[in-house]
Amino acid sequence: MRQLVALLIAIPLSAQTVNYEVSVPSPAAQLFHVKAEFPARGRDTLYLSLPAWSPGAYEIQNYARYVRHFGAKNPAGQTLFWDRFDKDTWRVTTGRSDRVTVEFDYLADTVDLSLARINGEFGQFLGTNLFLYEEGQLQRPAQLRFALPAGWQVTTALAGSGTGPYSASDYHELADAETFVGKYSLDSVQVDGKWIRIAVWPADAYTAAVARNMRSDVERIAKTENGLMGGPPYENYTVFFNVIREPINFGGGLEHSAAQFDIMPQGAFADAAGNFGDFMVPLMSHEYFHLWNVKRIRPAEMWPYDYHGEQYTPLLWWSEGVTDYYADLTNVRSGLWTPEQFLNNAVKDMQEVESAPEPWSEEDGSAATWINEVFVNSSQLYYPKGALTGMLLDVSIRDATDNKSSLDDVMRALYTRFYQKHKGFGTADLLGLLREFGAPDVDGFYQRYINGREPLPYESVLPKAGIAVVRKTSSVPFLGVNAQPNEHGKLVVRDIVPGSAAEVAGLAPGDELLKVGDIETRPEGDWASTFRQQYRGKAGAPLTIVAQRGGQTVTLTTQVRERTSTAFTLTPAAAATPKQTKLWRGLTTGSTGG
Repeated sequence: MRQLVALLIAIPLSAQTVNYEVSVPSPAAQLFHVKAEFPARGRDTLYLSLPAWSPGAYEIQNYARYVRHFGAKNPAGQTLFWDRFDKDTWRVTTGRSDRVTVEFDYLADTVDLSLARINGEFGQFLGTNLFLYEEGQLQRPAQLRFALPAGWQVTTALAGSGTGPYSASDYHELADAETFVGKYSLDSVQVDGKWIRIAVWPADAYTAAVARNMRSDVERIAKTENGLMGGPPYENYTVFFNVIREPINFGGGLEHSAAQFDIMPQGAFADAAGNFGDFMVPLMSHEYFHLWNVKRIRPAEMWPYDYHGEQYTPLLWWSEGVTDYYADLTNVRSGLWTPEQFLNNAVKDMQEVESAPEPWSEEDGSAATWINEVFVNSSQLYYPKGALTGMLLDVSIRDATDNKSSLDDVMRALYTRFYQKHKGFGTADLLGLLREFGAPDVDGFYQRYINGREPLPYESVLPKAGIAVVRKTSSVPFLGVNAQPNEHGKLVVRDIVPGSAAEVAGLAPGDELLKVGDIETRPEGDWASTFRQQYRGKAGAPLTIVAQRGGQTVTLTTQVRERTSTAFTLTPAAAATPKQTKLWRGLTTGSTGG
């Protein structure tokens, strides 16, 4: 290792640099063409890999599966021998050349937060998709150029302009670079002396009304979170947005060190008047706060990143769930939400957590997210449960210290004591900071509610901040089916809950749901609420389900079944004490002290 470091220091930086070029020779073929030139001096063989996953998207994607027409040449243009070493690594014989150039095409045809896509005169990719790296050489700097059709522009998180060159100090920066090419809308707003770009495709989705709301909301989010954490940690930031007008069943975002990439269906993005859907502001707040929590304040198990496979950590409840909590705080502290909206959002989190089919540990979910458990963890419960855990810890710290400290202090300490000292943090480190800033019974709380599976203590903690908690339990009709619209607008069954009325009836994935009892199951209507209202209190009554299966209409019989449902309400306490009022004000404004 020491000899390798000495060798790299002796070689000029330009000789160490990896040069990349990205082109789109035929947009209709949905192929990016990638050329990469690697230094090879003194080596007979290069081992060149593509990542198997992208940090922040905790699933194995195996980007190498999208590669076509791979080839390698020396500086004279002579073909070099190569073969596959493993699933995502190519082994290239150098022929003792000083530099080796590899080229390949990359299929870009999928709507996904961590995959590449070309659609007409637009293309989008993440660095992990296209950029090979040499094994053991992640520290190398990189330069990137583009060769694009006439009239296409480039927006990337990397430093540079035009078609290049763009630069990255090492592979980690290159891999993290979200990039748009082609024709799309590009806007910007300056916040705290730094520019935030807003890139939206398709361009016509960024109407004047949307632009007005986007600029205003992004500015409020950035000002609030920058103020909390001591200023923006970037030179430039980019909000990349895809607005999808074809049928998709998800919306979401992926964080980067100087950017966020968000995907939303048109209906959830904005209406004709430019008003955002309910998920828009929480999404942008969440992804922006990731600038600190997870992109910089990172679990030790993910420091550094290993692009070959899973990097398990028990701390995603903090990295993702507590980030959700800070997104919620941002929204209320910035005035984007009222206090009532803040409490109602917490109620939604509580409902989701309490409806889990079995007791569930936040640490277990952090590990199991890599396989996307379809029974317990299908919605990645460490988001809502982690957000609520953060809220409970925040209230507990404020109560124990008479509002002199808060969870904000813990987050800032993680930033200065770990990220700024170039290291990750562990569970013991986090628990130590919670103790330092006044959280009571830290070990007991951790063992019961984070590592353990006990119900979260809403009623004993939240009233300390003047939040009244009402819990109401009732029995409601439960069909046990997850049905989603397909590309033709038909309501198609995806999942059946074991032991439910739907399973007893014999309903199966792939069936098109037409009718439940006398209720027509139209995708555009809230038929499930109508079902619950109409069949409430009728457990055991006969129930028919009509479905389309294999081109034929089938009528299935079952009985109405009910399950216990818990409903919560959170409201400001009617007669709050001075201390409760102080804690509530501190929580919703970010203040400490009197």
